[in-house]
Amino acid sequence: IDSDPYVNLTFTASGNLTVTGNGSKTVSIFKTSGGNGWDNQAYITTPFTAPCTIEFNKEAASGDNGASYAMMSWNADPTADASYSSLDYASYPYATSAYYIYHNGTGINPGTSWSTANKFYIVYGTDGFIRHYNGSTLLYSVNYGTGNTVYVDSSFYSPNGTYGGFSNIKVATKAWNGTSYT
Repeated sequence: IDSDPYVNLTFTASGNLTVTGNGSKTVSIFKTSGGNGWDNQAYITTPFTAPCTIEFNKEAASGDNGASYAMMSWNADPTADASYSSLDYASYPYATSAYYIYHNGTGINPGTSWSTANKFYIVYGTDGFIRHYNGSTLLYSVNYGTGNTVYVDSSFYSPNGTYGGFSNIKVATKAWNGTSYT
């Protein structure tokens, strides 16, 4: 019995992005050149349905350092454009003092801090909820509805090899519940 819930990830990425590990189960993506602007994206054309979880690590300062602007999302239309405004359920962890989310271009601040020592998890559960975790801490949840098809999508603004992207990106075909995959 294969207990490994992770799948191989093959991203289509814009030119200013550096993708490490493409085609494997663990990928890192950073905007490493170009200017500031929501003009670069990386997405996967593989469809997923619940249960599924995107996990990743993100570096950021406690306050806005101007270099951590990048979003990771479950999205229904990953090829729409490179901007964050088309992302459906995006994690936007650019400062550890406050966790931000973007849903279809609308910013949401649940008012909670987070730690770079913990992985992020964006879960689409069989109950129809999208849940954002930082380690075992539930940061936000919203009902998206059951049976939807989602894709991994992202948007990048800041060209910075430390803060301008995500490391250890994985997708599991299970739901993270705060302590384990179920």
